[in-house]
Amino acid sequence: MFTQAYTPEQSAFGKLENGHDVLILYIKEFKDRIKAVNHAGLSSYAYHWFATEHQDSYVLQILYSDDLHLAIRFNTQHFNLIAQLIEPKDVILTATPISELMEKAQMNSYNFLEFNDVLTFSNLCFETPKAEYQN
Repeated sequence: MFTQAYTPEQSAFGKLENGHDVLILYIKEFKDRIKAVNHAGLSSYAYHWFATEHQDSYVLQILYSDDLHLAIRFNTQHFNLIAQLIEPKDVILTATPISELMEKAQMNSYNFLEFNDVLTFSNLCFETPKAEYQN
């Protein structure tokens, strides 16, 4: 079955207060899904990596209970992001452009980013993908 996957428009790397490395991904199409997951109070998830049919992209599918899921497509220009996930990393998924978050931090002389609606994932790691992704 086909699953709609979206690509990150912006990304950033950093460190969390606890010292963990973090990858931040901005995907505007996930705004409603991020709100739905947060509104439902879902925190338990599973994730899987899949290769696309032509083996030219990878898809990270994140599954929550209640049939909510997200699919992030990493095309060749995003392979450096996948390389960051060879070692487990924390990931923040936001529907607010990272450039806006940076501008706000600079305007307020913050040395951190202020997030509103986000999804966070701990110790996310790239795994050898299966041939095709599923719903």
